[in-house]
Amino acid sequence: MKSVRIKGDIDLLSKNSLSILISQDGLSYSIYDIDDKKVQALVSMQFEVNKADEIRKFIEDEGLKDAQFENINVVYATRNVTIVPDAIFDENSAESIYALNRKISPDDEIRYSRLPKSQTVIVFAIEKETSSLLDELFTRYNLYPQSYPLIETGLTKTKISEKPNRQRMLVQVFENFFEILVIDKGQIVNYNTYNYKSANDILYFIVNCFEQLGLSPEECEVAFSGFIEQDSLTVIHLKKFIRTVYFESINRDYKYFFRFQEFSPHYFYNFLNINQ
Repeated sequence: MKSVRIKGDIDLLSKNSLSILISQDGLSYSIYDIDDKKVQALVSMQFEVNKADEIRKFIEDEGLKDAQFENINVVYATRNVTIVPDAIFDENSAESIYALNRKISPDDEIRYSRLPKSQTVIVFAIEKETSSLLDELFTRYNLYPQSYPLIETGLTKTKISEKPNRQRMLVQVFENFFEILVIDKGQIVNYNTYNYKSANDILYFIVNCFEQLGLSPEECEVAFSGFIEQDSLTVIHLKKFIRTVYFESINRDYKYFFRFQEFSPHYFYNFLNINQ
């Protein structure tokens, strides 16, 4: 988790949206002015000892627990996701669908999120302790896996681009896992998550994905987002193999408090796009 504290003047009389990102080792939140289409705040912290206690204290200390927001979006980062077509999804069978690819832990609760643009459903696991804590802190909120903004934003950006039929690989990196989304001709052709310990692990899975899917190193572009540095060995070595490798830039559909220029926009690119 990147340590960030950017906070402008929040107009409590405006319609504001609160978004929260819970990852493996930290928590972030942003405040978005809906009427002005402006991101006014981005604050993050790292967990030190007890995740649940630290989330509760952070939310309370930041004055978010009882604040009045038009809506609250919680993005939960987890490798434990399964994606299925919406046409065949039955909400009463969410657990059995998840169990086809993942082992259900007794400490986990199985949830799902529908993705309208891709017409798919992501079934995912969230820790019961975290789920109960969110219910305690907020009377109403929307819960999404981290793959939701990656997929929905990725499809939208592809369809409105100058080359909507181009092959694109989107790679979003978190503290100990990353995910790969491959889009070809405006459609999802592959999505998966992977554990990693080093830059070489990420590089290996990306190259393997190119080989398995028959992607063209000349034609398929690779876009990075999440907690990865621009001088990462993954990116340096990948550029020797792939012609077009880049980091996601700031979303021009929004306005931003001026201090947002102080950090690389790809860190929280997909998280901030949950406002769309």
